[in-house]
Amino acid sequence: MRSFNRENQFHPSVRRKRLRATKNLALFIAFSIVFFQFPHRGLAQTDANLPIHGITIYIDYPDVPASVTPVRLDSLINGITYTETGVQRSFWKYWHEQSRRNIDIHQDVFFYTAPLPKTHYDTVTWQAGILLWKDALEWVITNNPAYNWNALSRDANGGLRSVMIISSAWGPAGVGATHFPNWTLSNGVSIRTIYGSVLQAPWDTNTNMFMTLHESGHALFGFPDTYDNGYDSGGTSFYCLMSGGKPDVEPIGGPFQVKSNWGHILEPFVGTQTITLRADGDSLVVLRNLHDSLEFFTIEARKQSTMGNSLFPANLGLLIWHSDTKVNTSNNLQDRTPMRHYGPSIEQADGLYQLEGNTTGGNIGDIYLPGNTFNNSSVPSTKWWDDSTSGIEVSNIQLIGSDRISFTVTVPTPHADHYAEIPQSGWSLVSATNSQSGFDGTKAFDGDANTYYHVPWGNTLPRPHEIVIDLGQNYTINEFFYTANKNNLPPWEGRIEDYKLYISPDTMNWGTAVASRTFFQTGIRQYVRFAATTGRYMKFSATTSFNNDVRTSIAELNLRGFDPGLVSVSEPRTGEDYVLYPNPAENWLTIESRNHQQTTVEIFDLDGRLMLTQTMFQSTTINLADFSSAIYIVRMNSSTASRVVRIVKI
Repeated sequence: MRSFNRENQFHPSVRRKRLRATKNLALFIAFSIVFFQFPHRGLAQTDANLPIHGITIYIDYPDVPASVTPVRLDSLINGITYTETGVQRSFWKYWHEQSRRNIDIHQDVFFYTAPLPKTHYDTVTWQAGILLWKDALEWVITNNPAYNWNALSRDANGGLRSVMIISSAWGPAGVGATHFPNWTLSNGVSIRTIYGSVLQAPWDTNTNMFMTLHESGHALFGFPDTYDNGYDSGGTSFYCLMSGGKPDVEPIGGPFQVKSNWGHILEPFVGTQTITLRADGDSLVVLRNLHDSLEFFTIEARKQSTMGNSLFPANLGLLIWHSDTKVNTSNNLQDRTPMRHYGPSIEQADGLYQLEGNTTGGNIGDIYLPGNTFNNSSVPSTKWWDDSTSGIEVSNIQLIGSDRISFTVTVPTPHADHYAEIPQSGWSLVSATNSQSGFDGTKAFDGDANTYYHVPWGNTLPRPHEIVIDLGQNYTINEFFYTANKNNLPPWEGRIEDYKLYISPDTMNWGTAVASRTFFQTGIRQYVRFAATTGRYMKFSATTSFNNDVRTSIAELNLRGFDPGLVSVSEPRTGEDYVLYPNPAENWLTIESRNHQQTTVEIFDLDGRLMLTQTMFQSTTINLADFSSAIYIVRMNSSTASRVVRIVKI
């Protein structure tokens, strides 16, 4: 048996520091040239170089010896400038680039020869086969007593962050796999996630890093597959690492950069603005659903000559994604309906939906180029998956030189019925279907998504399982949120599939459900809009749970609405002395005066506390970014006019 300890080889840390300094200067100069001059929310994270220190074991077999040398394998994984036929960049370089220089992965490399021939492992189940991976880890412990396991990065559960297996031939679980074995090694080290691949599959002429990178996307960052594992639709094809497979390895894609906060992520404010993106992947535009922040469009600029984009069907163009992170399955929900749509999907500019139809692996019709528009009436449109109008528009696309694209984005003013969340502090439990001890109904509205109401396994309680909550006073309500438990250990599951929601002024006359629907099977918060209804009591009725489970769980219930006893929402109207807009307001509130006199503006919270005061003449714009989401009273006084308006800060 052979081992190779990374500590005996060169250390690239000094080279990396020099490389970073050069890169950071160049990036600063490049970014300063093309960055944007418009109001936007910016979540920027680049060049953080956050370290991940992991372990890689190359397993070969007596009948299939190693096909790479220790030095070459180390270069394939940890090399900075290393290339070879079929491999244009190393494992380290791919993630360093795709993370926008936020992730700096270093793997210690060992070699291990299996005790039995490859033909033996072909005959066992994958559950038994991956025990070979555990044997290899134990061999490292025994044969490298000085190895510092404590130096390896840990995940949130205390397990090693990056444990990679590479084999000289197909393993028991196939060419690539990610497992969650929850092992504890003999030295006490926890292995919760482990991923494996081969460097050359039977269909590959040369070494191919795709499968290794793809599996690490699962294990290190929690990215899902975006190919259709039913193979009757195209998923996201060659546009994304999680569905691709070409030798130069596709980019990870905009939605996953957003998920990880990699790069300069810009969320424009209300209004129309022109944006210029450089086709280097560093900058993205995100346009979110006002009601459901988990659903959003991502706009990225791509260039065919950039590494990984060799199959990109245009020399330069915009790729627009529609993401719904509540969908946590592989991309096999291709019906484009509210309940059966891809998690991340490509908005194909020609409207033919050929990726969903599996009629092409992607073509130039997918790309947004000069002359294309993306709005409420285009095909595809900017409507959200529930068919509500977003009001978002992308137009006037222009190619600038060889690597930049400008376009106009319009973000509409939030509509008047987007209210603040109703505080749970005034709620109390009226009744609930019998729960497991310690998981009572109050856990469904305690503000903590890590605790939950749970009707346990083995119960014979008839459906529906119900919870009734007193909101403390009457509210006019038009949005509802449900968060399922995210626990992976007992007691768990019971995620609700079908439900009904009732609002009533009392606990006797519930009437017709204000909302009834099927949820996605996910622990992520899900929302539902319905016609505004006034009442003090809420009844949530779980009619089924997924997989015919007898359990029911609720991590959190939330509502949006307002106190109907307050002054109604004010809209901009002609003839008024003062006009305020938008209302609801997110970060900026504009006040215009019709009399052009000096006016004192005061903003109070609902407890009467003065939050802001200032003087205006013709108009003023007030920054509400530091205000909490709530209802406020705005009072305007001049020598000849006064007005009091209720506003909603969202």
